[in-house]
Amino acid sequence: MEQAGMTKFLKYSAGAIVLLLVVLFGGFYVWGEMSLAKAAEPALAAMQSDDRVLVEDGRFITFRPATTEPRLGVIFYPGANCDSRGYAPVFRRVASRGYLVVDVPMPRNFAIFAPSRADEVRAAYPEIKRWVIAGHSMGGAMAGYYAYHHQDDLAGLIIWDSYPPEQNSLADSDLPVWHIHRATLEGAAPEKFEAMRHVYPVSSTWVPVPGGIHMYFGSFDGGGYKEQWTPKISREAQQDIVVTATLNALLAMEKSGS
Repeated sequence: MEQAGMTKFLKYSAGAIVLLLVVLFGGFYVWGEMSLAKAAEPALAAMQSDDRVLVEDGRFITFRPATTEPRLGVIFYPGANCDSRGYAPVFRRVASRGYLVVDVPMPRNFAIFAPSRADEVRAAYPEIKRWVIAGHSMGGAMAGYYAYHHQDDLAGLIIWDSYPPEQNSLADSDLPVWHIHRATLEGAAPEKFEAMRHVYPVSSTWVPVPGGIHMYFGSFDGGGYKEQWTPKISREAQQDIVVTATLNALLAMEKSGS
C-alpha cells in the first residue's frame, strides 16, 4: 500500500508540474503578444525592394545591394520582444552602401533562446567571407556572447544600446567593437552602460546618440520597454546618427582586415 501510495503521489505530482508549465508558457505567450514592439508603418514600407536594395523576407530577413556584390556581411540580432522588421529603415540604408544585412528573427522574439543562430546565417551565405555581428538591447548582449565564442570568425562586433554579458567579457579581445548608445544631450552614456564599460575592450569605440532613446534604434509601435527619458530628438534624426555610426564602424572593420 505504501508503494502504491507513493506511485500515485508521483503521478499526481508529475501531472501538476506539467499543468504548471503549460500555464506558465501560456502566460508568457500572452504577455509576449501583448507587449510586442510591432513594426511601425515606416518599417513595413522599408521592407519593399527597389532599384537600390533587394529585400527578402524568408527564413531570415535580408537586405542586399541591388547593383553590387556585398563587400561584407552583417548579422543582426533584434531586441527582446521586438518585431525584427522594425529595423528595416536602418538596414536598407546600410545595405545601399554595399553590405549584406541579415536580420535574424528569434524564437518568441528573444535572442537569448538562440544566441548561436549566426552559425546558420554563415552557413546559408558561404559566398560571404567576412562577417560582422551586431545587435540591439538583448540582441546586442547575445551578439556579444556570440562574438566572445567566435572571435577568430568575425571582422567585428557592433552593439546598439547594450553590453556583452559579464561572463563573456571582451576586455582582453583584439576584436574591433563599437557601441552606439543613447545619451543625454551632453553626450553622457546611461550609468548602467558606464558601469559595464569594463567588459568592452579598451580600444572599443563608443558613439553617443544625444537625446536618443532605446526604441528609436528601430521603428516600432507599442512594446513594453520603459524609457529612461523622453526623446529629445526625432526618431528619424536618431536613425540618421545610427546609420552613420554603423557605416563608420563597418568601414573601420573592413580596413582592419585588409
